[in-house]
Formats: sequence, C-alpha cells, structure tokens
Amino acid sequence: MKEQKSAIIVEIRGAFAAALREDGVFVRIRNAGYEIGESVSLEQDELPEKIAQPKRKRTRFTAYAGMAAGFLLLLLGGFKGYTTPVGVVSLDVNPSIEYSINYFDKVLGITAVNDDAEHILAGLDEAKLRYRSVDEAVEQTILVLRENGYLDETTENDVVISAASYSARHTEQVAERLGERVGQQSDLTVYSVAVSSGEVQSAHDLGTSAGKLNIIERLGENWNETTSFEPEDWVEKPVREIIRETKEQANGKQSGQDQSKATAGGQANAVTGGENQPQGQPTQPKQPDATQQPQPTDGTNQQPDTTHQGETKPGGKGP
Repeated sequence: MKEQKSAIIVEIRGAFAAALREDGVFVRIRNAGYEIGESVSLEQDELPEKIAQPKRKRTRFTAYAGMAAGFLLLLLGGFKGYTTPVGVVSLDVNPSIEYSINYFDKVLGITAVNDDAEHILAGLDEAKLRYRSVDEAVEQTILVLRENGYLDETTENDVVISAASYSARHTEQVAERLGERVGQQSDLTVYSVAVSSGEVQSAHDLGTSAGKLNIIERLGENWNETTSFEPEDWVEKPVREIIRETKEQANGKQSGQDQSKATAGGQANAVTGGENQPQGQPTQPKQPDATQQPQPTDGTNQQPDTTHQGETKPGGKGP
C-alpha cells in the first residue's frame, strides 16, 4: 500500500488544480471539485497529470512558462504557508494542552494551558513532534498522561478534544477524525467538538481551553441549583468531575420537570372532579353488589343509598 501524503489545494484552473504536498512538493492534479485551501490526501509518488502535448511548439513553450511562473509564485509563499498556524487542537483530562497546527494539520507548537499540563509537557519531546501530524502528537500525549496516572486502564476515563481550523468544514473533519482515532482505546470515552476561533479566544480569556469551556458551558445549561452558576469555579476541575456533575444536574432537572407535570396534571383533574366527563367517555354506572337484596317496593319511603357517596372517581377528587 502506497503511503499517503496530505496536500493543500493552492490553485484551480479549469479541469486541473495545483496542490502543495506536505513534503514541499507541488503537484498538478485533476480537479475533483476541489476548493482553494481544501486539504486532500495524495499518494507520495503521485506525479502531475500528463496533458496532451500541443502541436505547436510555441504554444507548448508558452504553457510551460505560465506554469513555471505560477509555481514560482506558489513556491515563494509555500514555506511561509507551511509554518503559518491556522488552527488549534486541545486535549483535556485535567491537564489542558493545546497544539498549534498548520494547513496540513502538522504541529507547529505545543502549549500547557494549566499547571498540570506543564508536567506533561516535560515528558514530551516537543522538538520531535514538531511538524508531525497532530493525530500522532495527541496519541503521544495520551501515553504520557497514562504514565503519570491521569488515565487508568482499569477504569473509564473521560477525554475532551476540540478543534478549530481555517474553515468550518475542515474543523469538523479534524474533530471527527481525532475523536474516532482516540476513541479506539477502549478505556477512553472521548468527547470531540468543533469550535470557532472566537470560542478559542473566549476560553483563553478565562484561562482554559476551548474544549474544557465547552463542557463547562454544558454544565451551566443544566445547572439546577439555587445558587448561581459561575464558569470560573469549574476551570480547574478535572474533566471527569465536570461531566459527572453535568449528568447529575441534568437528571435533577428532568426529575423536577416530571414532578411539575405530575402536579399540574393532578390539579387539572381536581378541577374537573371526574364529574364533567368529556363527550364520548361517559362515566360508567357502578354495578350493584350481587350479595345485596333488592329493596321492597311496598310504597314505603326509600332512603337514598349513601354507600358510595364521597368515593373518589378515577383521575379526580370526590365532591
């Protein structure tokens, strides 16, 4: 199986597109509906598509000259584009770590967002991970987290991954890809989210990562306590604790809603008292007791039967 290389579409001309591979090689490929800036996978030894040679040498020379000029312009900006950060990936357990990535999802830098992460970064070879795929960097970080006791193979562990990149489409792709890859480790429950650059900045203003801020905001949406919810109070909490509290608050909120519905239903039945039944649902008369003897009909005054007076009818109160 041939090795795949990532590439970025840098120019589109009709049926063909120019792509800059991650190894710095420009290739001309057939345009499969690409967009400029889109990330694609190419075989490492893929060569530019061959084009039917024009009959006129002058036309061929002009075409080559145009291509050379175009590739020269691309080359001048190629290295700058390769080293320019266009996105951020975060990994949260309790240590919060961020990876700055380029157009090819290669790591340009790794940052410790909180104090716990400083110790984890000390166990990573950041220079070795630079310009490697962010997928590999995340997996290497998880190994270090295991070595330092943050992830225990004998229990379930919660991991949050967020991604922000140069387009919404690519952001979704990165978040989904990382979530699936890390989720292959059976003892990890992975929450992967696509975020915007604005959300990343909001998280930084709060002193945390975008992934952790996302689950804190979910907790706030489900908050069911009488005290006010303050996101700052949860920034230093482990991911596992935030997610557990979110589930408890959500369950409590649902229970409260169910109780309110039950109370409202009881009040509605109390108003009707079971006396005014909806049409089509008449109240069925009570069948007489088979053991009870018929009353004599000798003309004496009969007393009304009060045996069942005051009984509660189904769904309501008695009079």
